[in-house]
Amino acid sequence: MAGAFVAGAVVAAVGTPAGVSGAVFLLPVQITVLGVSGPAVSATNLLFNIISTPLSLRRLARRSADLARIQALIAVGAVAAVGGALTRVTVLADPSTFRLLIAVVLLPVGIRLLWRAASTPPTTDRTAGSKSVPGLVALIVVGAAAAAIGGILGIGGGSLLAPALVAFWRYPVRHAATLGLTTTLTTSVAGLLAYTFFDAADIGAAPAAPFWDIGIALGLGGIIGGMVGATVQTRIDERVLEAVLGLLAAATALCYVARS
Repeated sequence: MAGAFVAGAVVAAVGTPAGVSGAVFLLPVQITVLGVSGPAVSATNLLFNIISTPLSLRRLARRSADLARIQALIAVGAVAAVGGALTRVTVLADPSTFRLLIAVVLLPVGIRLLWRAASTPPTTDRTAGSKSVPGLVALIVVGAAAAAIGGILGIGGGSLLAPALVAFWRYPVRHAATLGLTTTLTTSVAGLLAYTFFDAADIGAAPAAPFWDIGIALGLGGIIGGMVGATVQTRIDERVLEAVLGLLAAATALCYVARS
């Protein structure tokens, strides 16, 4: 379990400043190194998110005034995550299919973020309330889609929502991080409950319940890494955060294309 602990710490430290838990990188680690298979990969990732995300989210949330948006994402994310989990154990039980799905979603977002980071001059952190901030309805729609896909893949919706907010709405990275991790935590709680129920009720492909020992070890490592990431976030230039987020998205997409 030491390997799982280290993996959880590393991915959380890298992902938290940009608003993602890092669970997206744990999918190949679980499959190739830790021996987790089937929909249980998604469920184990969600368990990692539940353990590793709350403390770093609490620290980031102190810097955000997006209470209405956070509440909306919590409400819509829970419902969408259950639908995503059901889709995973039935329609998308094939591993290559769900790897290809995330690649299709993440690659264009990652490319756009990398282009923005390379072409825009240094600026002060953009604040919520600018004209580029998405409306509540648009945020709910995008958040629901992110939560559903996050439930399918076990990555948490923040891995999709945060890059989309920054890339397409020019949302401040530090505020997008709070909304992204909120979606991740909500998606993870609802999705984990759904996967556990589906496994117990023998609905869809098995195994669907998480590998509890691996998920807990990953999550404990994620607590350490997440707190480190949240602490250093304000000391990093906005363009660097955009570049990190773009690299996370693009590299993961290319990895999954190669494995599909």
